[in-house]
Amino acid sequence: MESGQLRKLNLCYAGIQSLYWAGFAAIWAFLSVLLLYRGFSNSQIGTVSALALLMPLAVQPVLASLADRDRRFTSRRLAMALTGLLLLCAVGLWCSAGSMAVTAVLYVLVGISLTATAPFHSAMAMELQQHGVALNYGLSRGLGSACYAASVLVLGVVVERYAPTAVLPVFAGEMLLLLLLTWRFRASRTMEATAGSGPVLSVGQVLRRYPAYTWLLVGCALLMACHSATCTYMIHIVGKVGGSESMMGSALAVAAFLELPAMGLFSRMRRKVPLVWLLIFCAVFFVIRAGLFWAARSVPVLYLAAALDFFEYGIFIPATVYYVAEHIDPANQVKGQSLMGMATTGVGSAFGNFVSGQLLDRTGVNGMLLFCTICATVGLLVVIYAVRKK
Repeated sequence: MESGQLRKLNLCYAGIQSLYWAGFAAIWAFLSVLLLYRGFSNSQIGTVSALALLMPLAVQPVLASLADRDRRFTSRRLAMALTGLLLLCAVGLWCSAGSMAVTAVLYVLVGISLTATAPFHSAMAMELQQHGVALNYGLSRGLGSACYAASVLVLGVVVERYAPTAVLPVFAGEMLLLLLLTWRFRASRTMEATAGSGPVLSVGQVLRRYPAYTWLLVGCALLMACHSATCTYMIHIVGKVGGSESMMGSALAVAAFLELPAMGLFSRMRRKVPLVWLLIFCAVFFVIRAGLFWAARSVPVLYLAAALDFFEYGIFIPATVYYVAEHIDPANQVKGQSLMGMATTGVGSAFGNFVSGQLLDRTGVNGMLLFCTICATVGLLVVIYAVRKK
């Protein structure tokens, strides 16, 4: 491929990741703020959030099987369809201020579509790499994290100055641009239409054929249960060292911005370090980060723990995407990426948030963080077992 065309593909894919994660921040980071503004109670918000996280478990396998079995439904086309649905939901949320029921249904649809879209973005990149296109997935995904952090910081000021509903036109505009960029993203029609070799398997068959991958899903779900809980309840973690809401925003922003260099350098790392060792390395830092949050008694220790996102989540995301690309056959790539997304952002995050919320009410923040540390430790042991299993 010519360098000019490759540069355009990399820029286009970086734009896709940046707009997706900026949109994710706009609509999801401000979920509680927006729904409280529209009259929802905390328990109702929890119900909406849980449904939005768990319902993709039924939707994603169907879409992934469709992409693997029928070349008319490519990863790019399904990503476009989901982005179009997100755009319609954004407009609907903007126009449904008077109806809590409509708002709840649309927010659940947004959560389902957002969760289902990310694996297709990963599959789009891996499909091109398998055709020899040197697409820099790590750098693009890192830019997405940086845009998430920037979006949270900027929109926090906008929401405070105007109203929580200000995030809706921003989200709609980002989804429109994302739809256009996804439409333009392809190397060639021939390459896009090429099917992977080998039989297309069901979800159960994939899990049975690749036992090491199945165990890795379990380990990654436990690691993400820990990570998601510490992010969701960061305000309570900051509170135990005497911090404020602005400090919470700063800690989350530091973590997200540091993911950019980690993901950007990932391609260079994996040329020097085997992928399985990178997975173990980042899993160790899940444990260290959770342990530091648990032990933190001062603001500097809190920021140190947040900065460990460079070694933890910043390496974890590209490592899991590349593991699927290297260990699952091409005919089942989309299903492999979707199952990883379901295990981490779906089952893992829902489990971690639910249990941590219960522990927070019953034992306080230290009890919750002890659970996160134990959860990450078990996840590390399962990951080690998975990558050593043949």
